[in-house]
Amino acid sequence: MMENAVNEYIKTVAEVNDIRKKAEQMLRGCVDFFPFERASLFTYSPLSHFGEGIFLIENSKVISLQHVKDDIRTIFPLYQAVTRNKPVLIHREDILESFPDKYVRHFQLSSLAIIPISLLNIVVGFVLVDRYMGEYPFEKNYLTLLSHYIKKALSPLSHNSEEKPSLSKRETEVLQHLANGYSMKEMASMMNVSEFTVRDYISASMRKLGVNHRAEAIAVGMRKGIIL
Repeated sequence: MMENAVNEYIKTVAEVNDIRKKAEQMLRGCVDFFPFERASLFTYSPLSHFGEGIFLIENSKVISLQHVKDDIRTIFPLYQAVTRNKPVLIHREDILESFPDKYVRHFQLSSLAIIPISLLNIVVGFVLVDRYMGEYPFEKNYLTLLSHYIKKALSPLSHNSEEKPSLSKRETEVLQHLANGYSMKEMASMMNVSEFTVRDYISASMRKLGVNHRAEAIAVGMRKGIIL
């Protein structure tokens, strides 16, 4: 059972309506209540298999990760965790073998825990927590507690699922790409479709959300937990 302090913190996170602030507070809890120094949040598209960074929390700082984007199929442990929708812990020796050297060097990766985030049983993102500061060997209980904590902290996103418009996977993906700041041309290239098709997906998602502007579509999508 999680400690009272963590449960009380979960309640405060769950009450936050702004999805960005909710995600930031959730990440802070990963480093405040668990023996890790850093926590990072990523979106994930089950259609393109791309993981895209949002931000990380380290030493009370919020650092943008928008420059980090990769096909996670090239990073087998990460791809396995996301496709199975199960949290995993990767030790340093496995990170050195399976993660691109550019990430290992830039982020000075050591042991790494991967916690998938799912809505309606579809993985839409994941949290990475690293720089483990606890005792060795690593206690598997931490992984279970982390997964439970993140799920509880973000639970209102799934509880409101009945109120969400029924967007298709492609419409949801386009909406997420819009929120991440990609152009029509970039989205078309990533999704392997034409720009006209991307425009159709955007129009369909806006119609289903009942909005007239793209910025409004992003705001509504975030508020309803459709995108991060």
